[in-house]
Amino acid sequence: MSGTNKKSDHSSRNIWAAAMRWAIAAVVLISAGPLHAQVVATYSFEDAQADGWTSFNGATTPTATNAAAFAGSESLLTTTGATGQGGPSVVANTILQAGAKYTITGMIRLTNGEVATNANLTIKRTDPTCSGGTCFDTIGTFQIPVNDSGWAQVGGNYTVSTTETGLTLYAQLVGATTAQSFYLDDVVITQTAPPPGGTPVASYTFADGVDGWIPFGSPTLTAGVSPFADPAGISTSLLVTNRTASFMGPSINLLGVNGIVAGATYQVSAYVLLTAPDATNPTATISTKTTDCAAPSGTFGNIGTSGALSSTAWTKVQGTFSFSNNPGAPTNLLLYIQSSSATDSFYVSDVVIGELSPPPPDPSQQDNSGISSTFEDGGADGWTSRTGQSTVANSTAAAHTGTHSLLTTGRVANYDGPQINVSNKMFAGSQYNLSAWVMLQPTDGSTHTINMSLQYSLNGTTNFPSITPYPGVTVAADGQWHQISVSGFAVPSAYDPGTAFVYFQTVPSSGNDLASFYIDDFQLTYVQPPMIQTDIPSIYKRYQDFFPIGAEIDTTDLTGPHAQLLTMHFDSIVSGNDMKWSSVENTKGVFNFGNADAEVGVAECNNMLVRGHNLVWATGAQTPAYATGDGTNSPANQAVVTANIQEHIQNEVQHFGTKVYAWDVVNEPIDPSQPDCLAHGPFYNVLGASYLDVAFNAAKQYAPPGTKLFINDYSTTDPTKLACLVKVVGELKARGVPVDSIGHEMHNQINFPTPESMQNAIETVAKNFPGITQQVTELDMSIYNAGDVTSNFGNNVPPGALAEQGWLYKKYFDVFRRERGKLNAVTFWGMADDNTWLDGFPVTRTDYPLPFDMGLQAKPAYWGIIGEEKMLPGFGLHFSIDSKPGAKNTRVFTLTGTNGNVGPAYNTQIGSFTLHQILGRRCSPVVMPSSFPIMLGDIPNSGTASASFTVNFTGCDSLALFTLSAPWSSATYHTGTFEWLVLYIKEPEGLGRF
Repeated sequence: MSGTNKKSDHSSRNIWAAAMRWAIAAVVLISAGPLHAQVVATYSFEDAQADGWTSFNGATTPTATNAAAFAGSESLLTTTGATGQGGPSVVANTILQAGAKYTITGMIRLTNGEVATNANLTIKRTDPTCSGGTCFDTIGTFQIPVNDSGWAQVGGNYTVSTTETGLTLYAQLVGATTAQSFYLDDVVITQTAPPPGGTPVASYTFADGVDGWIPFGSPTLTAGVSPFADPAGISTSLLVTNRTASFMGPSINLLGVNGIVAGATYQVSAYVLLTAPDATNPTATISTKTTDCAAPSGTFGNIGTSGALSSTAWTKVQGTFSFSNNPGAPTNLLLYIQSSSATDSFYVSDVVIGELSPPPPDPSQQDNSGISSTFEDGGADGWTSRTGQSTVANSTAAAHTGTHSLLTTGRVANYDGPQINVSNKMFAGSQYNLSAWVMLQPTDGSTHTINMSLQYSLNGTTNFPSITPYPGVTVAADGQWHQISVSGFAVPSAYDPGTAFVYFQTVPSSGNDLASFYIDDFQLTYVQPPMIQTDIPSIYKRYQDFFPIGAEIDTTDLTGPHAQLLTMHFDSIVSGNDMKWSSVENTKGVFNFGNADAEVGVAECNNMLVRGHNLVWATGAQTPAYATGDGTNSPANQAVVTANIQEHIQNEVQHFGTKVYAWDVVNEPIDPSQPDCLAHGPFYNVLGASYLDVAFNAAKQYAPPGTKLFINDYSTTDPTKLACLVKVVGELKARGVPVDSIGHEMHNQINFPTPESMQNAIETVAKNFPGITQQVTELDMSIYNAGDVTSNFGNNVPPGALAEQGWLYKKYFDVFRRERGKLNAVTFWGMADDNTWLDGFPVTRTDYPLPFDMGLQAKPAYWGIIGEEKMLPGFGLHFSIDSKPGAKNTRVFTLTGTNGNVGPAYNTQIGSFTLHQILGRRCSPVVMPSSFPIMLGDIPNSGTASASFTVNFTGCDSLALFTLSAPWSSATYHTGTFEWLVLYIKEPEGLGRF
């Protein structure tokens, strides 16, 4: 890397490249690996070479041999010195990093005929802290028995000294008194934890210039010598002068630093020294400026801030950072150092960047085999006590399946339960299904809350995210096994190697619950990420000549397959929750736009529109308590609440600016049960109807010109609510309130509302307010009927219901297309059935309301939405008729439905069978049966189903002419009418000819 200190700047790749100067094919060196412990060197000697190993302390020069091998066909043969001393050694300076932790193991076997003795692996360490400057560190156990009949593993854990200056790894015999020969094979060095501060990526001591650093702002940067050395003994430094603003300082573009990659976590540290005293006690801050497609002018973040700076002592400033390639890869990533003083000059020394954790591994490179614990082998299957004080042991006293389970007794705390290390089995960015069966002991009828959680550490900080929805699952001590199952749990973060554990605990409402419990049949299963279909039409492109198609999203939709689905099918977004008052300003004046900014960033980088939802929620939902003050309508509180609304709207709309083209200014204000048609929520209770005026006037004042300002509400197809909506908007406009848009939420059910009522709502608003903007803002369609709070299809939704939904969605979008010009956008409340609010509303159950299924695949709803009825089940269904004579004056008609080959014609029925006379003296034919509908059921692909009708023409003249009409339907909303002309010819026998 140009511009960095040649003495101390090493990326991990540089380190491995140095090691490769002596390593050949049999030695594997890895510079970056997955989150679990990473192998940094292996020596198998399979290339028949010594692979850099040499003689140590008088032993013979080691040679590769095929006389014996632990694995493969080769090993390394060495003979000790005459008194049993010495062995093979390898220089480890370029492999082992100061302060890092490792496991170092090898396999040893004596040659045939040698007397059994002991052996170990040892490090010779050159270190100023050692007596005489040299230490000998045994790795693992000092004496491991070895003989000539089998291989023994030597070695163990080793932490490298932070002050070492030289390391040599060697194998030796312990206790030998004469020359003895032995084999060494399969030496493996695995880093289990990086050094403090991370694996070195880059360091800057400015010994040879400014090392690639450039001014941030317009200060002057000069490489030179500081008045005295920093704590690391470095006297060269970077002098920063001519500052005129606090942000000015030295900077470097991290995108040009070898080894800096997206998704990894880094630590940055530096020393700062003022050139002159400053009684204001300024501080230094390490910051970043990131430029990407979402923020072409850059976004800023602070990594860490120091204590008070001094001119007589160096002050350390340190922090961590990571960056992402979402929503788009950075085009510039500046790291810079600033000071709270605008004019102080200062020195910077010994800047160090270290990698704390690498990026999550690609799923194809991680261990996705999962874990299965049945305990049938009589062991604990890797499970241990969290505290080391409880007893976690195999038991045959109870079992869910088989004859064994795991029993935890003697618990000393609620969190004290069984745990299993999942560090090599669960990875950040991946999802998992976890399941176990639990039984409480003793059987006393009590109930307990059992929680399954994940524990992991990152950079020394331990986290405990719950896997089961917190607090957990209620389990009765009833002598029965109860399943705890969670699907699609996403590991939330990278973690330090070896620090991830799944565990079980109790979560009482108060106090302690130290109940004993069994677990059995634990399963941890990797969930393969779904793949979207790329060979189907884009929804938004299908409607590009009509209106934008939007989707409600959250941060889980910003990466992976969900992001691919979003950008392929939608050209507009709305944040489900992250722009609501409680999300962005839960504490007055304290703003958190992080999630919303990330969502808007995806839209910016993909040329998508953004709807803002919402500024004021009439019901007070997702609104912090401070927003409505003390809740009274006193003049003082009215002033407070007015100011709160104005302040919140000003800050939010100005933060997003032109990135948001439309705002739901007031959400769900209509209540037809009130005389004034307004919901009497907390804002109304303080300000009355004028809270809408305050909100809309503030939005008009602070939002960019042209921003669309919406009233957004649900059930606008209901005639009474629709009338109230018209009334309220009319009154607002009469008062000069700048409401210029209306949002129809359209959270629909499979049987309500009708497409015709949706059309009526749009046309009624357009008629009353010509030119007003209208949008469908929150479209979804529950698979359940309106008012049904008991049905639950679970994972077995009837295919007929999905077909019905598809045909109804087609009718909806037929309406929307017809209303082009009056309707200028349609936004779905979600994208796929794996993430829908309807799973929890109005009751907890599985719903299927969106265009794509839980695997992100197109379902009938999708085909109905894009108007491809030829892809909907039952497409091609048609009817034909046959007739034959019946009893006197009667005729038997057989109506046959023949299905196409797209899919079953579900729930096919004939709605009626009527004849309308168009010629002849009026008569009244009687049709039997007279009860409708006539059910034909599900007609399979290319199948048929028939129904017969007897018509009595008594009283009808010969040559009477009728039209026969038989409306039919399948999947409820796939409809048609069979029509036929019927000519009645009366004959002596009373038979008809047709």
